[in-house]
Amino acid sequence: MLLGLLPVTPVLAWAYGLTPFAVWFWAVTVPSLALLAAIGAATARRPRPGRLHRALVVGTVGGLLGTFGYDLFRVPFALAGVRLFAPIDTYGVLALGTESSSPRTGLLGWAFHFATGIGFGIAYAVIAAGRRWQWALAWGLMIETLAVASPVAGVYALRGPGLIALAYAGHLAYGAPLGLLAADPERTVRRLREVGPHTTAYALLAVLLALVLWQRPFSTPAAVRAGERVAPGPSALVLDGRFHPQYLRVPAYGCVSLHNGDLVPYTLPAAVGAPRLEPGSTTTACFASGGNAVLRVRTSAEPYAGGFVIVDRTER
Repeated sequence: MLLGLLPVTPVLAWAYGLTPFAVWFWAVTVPSLALLAAIGAATARRPRPGRLHRALVVGTVGGLLGTFGYDLFRVPFALAGVRLFAPIDTYGVLALGTESSSPRTGLLGWAFHFATGIGFGIAYAVIAAGRRWQWALAWGLMIETLAVASPVAGVYALRGPGLIALAYAGHLAYGAPLGLLAADPERTVRRLREVGPHTTAYALLAVLLALVLWQRPFSTPAAVRAGERVAPGPSALVLDGRFHPQYLRVPAYGCVSLHNGDLVPYTLPAAVGAPRLEPGSTTTACFASGGNAVLRVRTSAEPYAGGFVIVDRTER
């Protein structure tokens, strides 16, 4: 159970301002996931896999399907312009310690997102396998409550009854498939074996391959490359009102360089002094947050206009 909960610790450590996200990611998340995989492989070799192996299998598949349910529930709201998936992209930037986002940070952020979902699933299956499926709904609500009660909510601007209600409803969509699979672990494992001898491993591999094909980490879009070359340090190119790269990381009270490639001017209300981006010019925008924060920086009222600035006071 502890190993299942450990992958999420970088988010909490960073939100509390303890240490850089990357330190916890590479020192805690990666080793805990590797150890879970090793335990799963070792228990699978036994002639009669016991309760622990069933919990690992059910928790992995249930957590994976629960994460899919959580994300699918949020898709319609994201299409309407609510930036519910923004935290996922910040994870990759913080884990690699880069100044801006890229396909590589996107891949790592989404991999971390699925890893924490699977970890929570394993933790639940270890303590609650065989219980009624509704217990997993309570588990999902508890996970969100811990996030809302911690600095994570402030860092990612999880405010207002509407956003909080969406977050809780999404965790119900996470808990339902997890609970249904964990309610009868023997039946779940038996059905997975009917599909194939290594169904769980193939499912994880399929998700990883799908993420690689989607994010394309081995190539960087031309607009993102141009944005990275605007100026030394965190920088972006503004095209059609959007940042390229979309996420920029700065230290506390840090600044970014933005080049306006459009034919219209923009104003950045989120930056100090609300600087104006004139067409064809490069402007420096600074941000006054002294603590860790993910700031939504808009160029207009359009849903996907602008981008995000990650203020990371743990950066040295």
